[in-house]
Amino acid sequence: MKRSFIIVLIFFVCFGQVSADTQAGVTAIEINLPSRTLSLYKDGVLLKEYPVCVGTKSTPTPQGEYKVVYKTVDPYWINKGTVVPPGPQNPLGKRWMGITKTIGIHGNNRPASIGTYASAGCIRMYNRDVEEIYSLVPLNTPVSIKYDRIRLFQDEYSGEKVIIIYPDSYKKDTLSVEQLLDGLERMEVSEEVMEKALSNIKESNVKPIAASKGIGIFLNESLITCDAFWEQGSIFVNCKAAEDVFGLTAGIAGIHDIDIREREGMIYVNLSQGVERLDGSIIYDADTENAYVAMKIVKVNGVFAGLNLGDYDRNDYLSVEAVRQLGYPYSEESQGISIFEAEMTKVSKNNTAAVNTEDIAKALGGWKDINPVYRIVDLKLPAYIRLGEGYFLTHDVGGRLALSAETAEDIRSKTSWVETAFSYEDEESSEFVDMESFLDNYEYEINDFRTLVDIKLEDSRIQDGSSIEEEQQ
Repeated sequence: MKRSFIIVLIFFVCFGQVSADTQAGVTAIEINLPSRTLSLYKDGVLLKEYPVCVGTKSTPTPQGEYKVVYKTVDPYWINKGTVVPPGPQNPLGKRWMGITKTIGIHGNNRPASIGTYASAGCIRMYNRDVEEIYSLVPLNTPVSIKYDRIRLFQDEYSGEKVIIIYPDSYKKDTLSVEQLLDGLERMEVSEEVMEKALSNIKESNVKPIAASKGIGIFLNESLITCDAFWEQGSIFVNCKAAEDVFGLTAGIAGIHDIDIREREGMIYVNLSQGVERLDGSIIYDADTENAYVAMKIVKVNGVFAGLNLGDYDRNDYLSVEAVRQLGYPYSEESQGISIFEAEMTKVSKNNTAAVNTEDIAKALGGWKDINPVYRIVDLKLPAYIRLGEGYFLTHDVGGRLALSAETAEDIRSKTSWVETAFSYEDEESSEFVDMESFLDNYEYEINDFRTLVDIKLEDSRIQDGSSIEEEQQ
């Protein structure tokens, strides 16, 4: 009876929930074992890259050309007579995409394994990532599994071509020096970069190495830039890279007293200081001139807000202290906090009071933008104008902050500048008013997260009746 039950389950798992979805265009998956990454392509264009866990040295993930032959939601895990139903203890996580009878791309119940060699041959993903890719990948999608230790990286900050060398974890790299040299020459890199790559290719490294003219900066083992240098015991990185990826803006650097340098007309930020003061970790390998930063980041509107105190696999948490800094109407009790009277449960994460970022986004009508390569969560939250005790919601219109015509008129009516503060180009038909133009008539401050615009007026210039804007969500 037990044998029959297992056979039925196998049939159900493999075929009972198969998706018959099809999509326009050609979707393709490429998995590179040394880099432990899965790349999703559409019509030959890279859509997104994800970190994965692949097989151990003794149970390696097989190389070759495959296809997605079946898909299932909430799979059962069956192993040597043991059956684990869907749930948090299931090693397959929330999704399964089989490429052979025994090998598949799936979720996990051990998020810390992602980015390592720990599976029995399958390709594990974070549950949030596999759910996303599952919806994008139809049946019969080609899956190419490769073993490429050398890849070309175009550094958008320095403009230089960089060679990334990944660990030879399966000990399969049998290329001769002549073959390596030929491959590097075809990448058209500088002689200096080529020499560095050749000197590092035979090293038994356990982390990826960037061969470049500068210092390779990795976040969670993914290369950001090599536009960085060493000075007086610290690593300085291109300020644009620090802002784009870490959310380390000039304002945040100023708050944490992080040094800034100018070099050859470019501005650089002290990354060593920044990582330390933002509670991350950084290791510098002087032999290969590469730095490895480990930290899971939560940003708000692109600005560093704090470390992700969750597991990143499904849940992301931001400290209560960081939430308080956003500038929204806030109150706190022993069991929770509230923003605009929306209540959120407070929990303890790493001995720190924290709130689920999903609750924050929901309370404020925002959303989360996820960067799986760097393990970054960016909360996209709305900006409010504060006038006295009143809060007025702004809107994103074509990438610019705007006020509804009604809100703009409401703010005007609460100040003594009713007649002179602002006039619309077309009062009859204008639905939104550009916020920057509107604020030209006021003294104001915008916080680092662009969540609060504080209009500075004397109390006598605010009329009675100021209240929270009716458009508040």
